[in-house]
Amino acid sequence: MTVLRSLLFGFAFYGGTIVIGFLYLPLILLPEWIGRPFFRFWIFYGVACAWLFAGIKYRVVYAEGAALADGPAIYASKHQSAWETMAFSHILPKPVFVLKQELKSVPFFGWYLSKMRMIAVDRAAGASAMRSMVLQGRAVIKDGYSVVIYPQGTRVAPGVTAPYHPGVYALYRALNVPVIPIALDSGMRWRRNSFLKRAGTITVSILPAIPPGLDRQSFMDRLENVIESECKRIGEETCG
Repeated sequence: MTVLRSLLFGFAFYGGTIVIGFLYLPLILLPEWIGRPFFRFWIFYGVACAWLFAGIKYRVVYAEGAALADGPAIYASKHQSAWETMAFSHILPKPVFVLKQELKSVPFFGWYLSKMRMIAVDRAAGASAMRSMVLQGRAVIKDGYSVVIYPQGTRVAPGVTAPYHPGVYALYRALNVPVIPIALDSGMRWRRNSFLKRAGTITVSILPAIPPGLDRQSFMDRLENVIESECKRIGEETCG
């Protein structure tokens, strides 16, 4: 059943994405505010395909004292699968994602990423990449958007340890907005680099905001500890 569900999901999602990609081409020439609702429809389509064909649902839970921000914020999330790159556009208010520069070179997909003002980072550029990310972050925050960043920089499978990179602190220090940590267990259903999609419910856990003003070590330790502790808790809950 898992194989069949995964096949149906792949056919529906990737086939539909190709069709939508061609139909949306005129949007590249139009202002961003016109194209954004259409982009959100594609996101809805992807999440719906995961639910209808692969049986992947989700729930959003809030730790005590946690809430989505009323205005611009930085959302620092665990990254386990491609699922959250879609679903966060529904779950979070006005998100703009930090992503690797290479994605903007992908035909069609990359064009739409550029149109939606995603923050592209050239990971080989060192300090200049950090400066560029901060400048782009300031611009989108000023326009009322929130920044979504994956502090570990890539997808990390459940139970695997990987370092938290300083880019999230650079944004935290420069943008002067709260950082809201997010834990999840999407890798239990949509595994990294795996064709198979496993039916079940993904938990997205919104954690209490970290206010501006902490030094680098205090901030990085707090961010990593709260996310990893919550990922462990909801992972044990899923497996239990």
